[in-house]
Amino acid sequence: MNFRWTSVVAAGCLAMASPVGAQNIELPDIITWSAYDTGSAGHAHSIAIGNMMRNRFGTTIRVLPGRNDVSRMTPLKNGTVDYCLCGIASYFAAEGVFLFAAPEWGPQPIRAVIQAVGDYGLGVVVAADAGIETIADLEGKRVGRATSSPAIDVNMEGLLAFADLTWDDVEAVEFSGYVNSLKGILEDRVDAAFALTTTTVNYQIESSPRGIKWLETPAEDTEAWARYTKITPYVTPHMVSVGPGIDPKAPLPMAQYPYPILVTEADQDATEVRNIVAALDVGFDEFKDAAPGANAYAIDRQILSWVMPWSDGSVAYFKEKGMWTPEHQENQDKLLERQRVLSEAWSGFVEGAPEGEEEFAAAWMKARAQALEAAGQEVYFR
Repeated sequence: MNFRWTSVVAAGCLAMASPVGAQNIELPDIITWSAYDTGSAGHAHSIAIGNMMRNRFGTTIRVLPGRNDVSRMTPLKNGTVDYCLCGIASYFAAEGVFLFAAPEWGPQPIRAVIQAVGDYGLGVVVAADAGIETIADLEGKRVGRATSSPAIDVNMEGLLAFADLTWDDVEAVEFSGYVNSLKGILEDRVDAAFALTTTTVNYQIESSPRGIKWLETPAEDTEAWARYTKITPYVTPHMVSVGPGIDPKAPLPMAQYPYPILVTEADQDATEVRNIVAALDVGFDEFKDAAPGANAYAIDRQILSWVMPWSDGSVAYFKEKGMWTPEHQENQDKLLERQRVLSEAWSGFVEGAPEGEEEFAAAWMKARAQALEAAGQEVYFR
């Protein structure tokens, strides 16, 4: 596993909260979570949050950095940490797909604690000189494919589906990873690729002779969005105002999903979770400007009906705030039932499962799909 202990980002001290700010918020002396590696946005957010927690509540946030999805999720699974400030891989772990369709993993009982819902977006970035105006124009064009990153690959697959296209309709050019697929635009090896709007390479594309352009996925095209979310159910429409080639005064209709997401497991103490969410809410003004994108944790930005069930503690706080509706509860119940179906399917599968890595994954994905279909749930990943 590629992880190491880092220094504590917030040392314990006497609580400095005002009586109002500290009301009904009791936190442990130390909270441990895994996060992205040093230098990443997620790690910077952890430091900003940790400083607020120290100053206001006297609580230490101890961070375990991980260089990849598995090294961030493993400490949560084995109990080394109680929380993970993770990306969309936490959802894939809950579903038991991609890297998590393996004997040592399977579907995990993941619960969301709080989301970072920022101003960035995601979509198809294209070279401005390629003459591509819409996703439909990608037909027959060179499109980057990150073969070693299934999460990146499925995002592009979903975007192609927006225009009723598949990988068979484009000239797929394979790259070893996400960043290299974007560099392929700079090198004129491809004309388009999937990207988060704030990825550093995009600024290089913008300043290159090729220039940069983003393809839109307007929310009012409901049929296209239905195709999109059938493949990538975690994306939501978003007006994007941050990134090279995007005028903040004229946001583009694209997509987004929460990133990072603070997650825990189903058996984590609900009162502690409630108090963490409450602390992040009442202390928000003290960390929102301390790191780029930290304002994304605002309580009013949370996507309450999403693809990952919430911790009972988070739900408790949302109810206190008057945010939780019967519709949100209905979605929560459906997601909890989905996790129950997946857990039972896994328990019935592993004992007689094939031993080879590829054979195991293929057999599990088939069993998983059968269980979800029998329960009236969408399969999404096959």
